[in-house]
Order: sequence, then C-alpha cells, then structure tokens
Amino acid sequence: MSEWDNIEGFQQWSDKLGELLGEAREAARNPDSAARFAVSDRLTEFILNSRPNNEAIKALDEIAARASQDLMLGVLDERLMEIVGRTAEWLQVAKQFSEQAAAAGAQASSIRLEKAHRVALSLTESVHRLQDLHTSLVDADDPEFAKSVSKAVETLQKLRAQIERMN
Repeated sequence: MSEWDNIEGFQQWSDKLGELLGEAREAARNPDSAARFAVSDRLTEFILNSRPNNEAIKALDEIAARASQDLMLGVLDERLMEIVGRTAEWLQVAKQFSEQAAAAGAQASSIRLEKAHRVALSLTESVHRLQDLHTSLVDADDPEFAKSVSKAVETLQKLRAQIERMN
C-alpha cells in the first residue's frame, strides 16, 4: 500500500503537501544531500499521484514542484528561504480554495432556501384555492369528493409546515 492511496480531496492533499514541506524544511537544514534528494523524490511522487487534476490540485502540484527544485539549491540559506516561500504559497492556495468552497456552499444554501420559499408560497396558494373549492362543495351531492379535497388541504398544510421548518 502506497502513502498516496487513501488521500482524497483538496484538504487531504493539501495536508499531505504541508507534511512534505515540513520534511523539506528539515532536509534543507541537513548537509547530507541524500535527505534532500529523498524529500525531493517524494514531492515529485506527490505531483504524480495527486488527484483529481483540477485547478486546486494543480496549484498544490506547482508548489510541490518548486519546493522540490528548491531543495536542490546549493546554499542552505537559499534552500530555507525558498522552502519558507513555498510554505507561504501553500497556505495562500489552501486559504483561497477554502474560501471558494465556503462561498459556493453559502450560495447553494441560499438557492435551496429560495426554492423552498417559492414552494411554500405555491403550497399556500394551493391550500387557499382548495379551501375555496371545499367551501363551495359543502352542499354538493358528492361528499366523498369534498372529503378528498379536505384531506388534500390537510396534507398540503403539513407539507408546507415541514418546508417552512427547513428554513
């Protein structure tokens, strides 16, 4: 089983990149190039395995690619500076896409509330019309039909109440 197998969605991929960037900071401080190469290879594996290949994941991939390159810089201070820069970029990308997700959720909620409100208004109008019909059927020859209309009014009122509780 690979370390990449159970990662799904932007948040989990973002968390994994954060973990790798932390390892990159440690490797950048290490004079042994083997540690830098190992983390650089894992950053490359991150790019190869991250999915889906949407805008958010591509932004994370770009940060991973640049961090991998930064690890290969010759001077320790340069490596640390670049890795810190990539960490800042990663935080910006994570914030940007989290805000977009929150805005999309709020918009979807607003649309659902608007639809529920329209349905409740429509049900109210239907109840009024059925009540008018029921009133005109009081003296009718078909009491079974009047009973059905009364039951429909009751059912629609219950449905409307349920929808209004959702708001």
